[in-house]
Amino acid sequence: MASKNILNYASFVAFVFIGFLALVHEAREPVSNDCDFFFPKMTVYIKHSMGQGVMLDLHCKSKDDDLGNQRLANGQWYRFSFRPNVGGTTLFWCDVSWNGRSQVFNAYREKDTYWKCHDVGCDCPWNLTPDGPCFFNPKTEKYDMCQGWR
Repeated sequence: MASKNILNYASFVAFVFIGFLALVHEAREPVSNDCDFFFPKMTVYIKHSMGQGVMLDLHCKSKDDDLGNQRLANGQWYRFSFRPNVGGTTLFWCDVSWNGRSQVFNAYREKDTYWKCHDVGCDCPWNLTPDGPCFFNPKTEKYDMCQGWR
């Protein structure tokens, strides 16, 4: 009899939890694409806009994943996708080299980038310029959320 009560209680708790998840999921703001609130798949897009005739070397990685070297001509894109970790500490950074100059930027840092990407449908679009990387601003529809190189 006690095991039946425990089973009923566990079923009730699971039902309440699933209902809570559905409420939280519906309460979020809509985004442009079907961007799942729980365990979303993020896609980072990086565009080379350093200028004609400039070749750019890009090497993105996280603590766990090395995405290898990419060589881009002006106007070309590189993209990669991942799911942020449950702990909220996902970080992808990219080493960028062109014309003998080397810089680094955070392509995805959960505490800074999650909601910006989520607001663009779980896309994280970057435009790399000589002055620094610029993130796409959905309000202005321009790459005007810029930061200097570090």
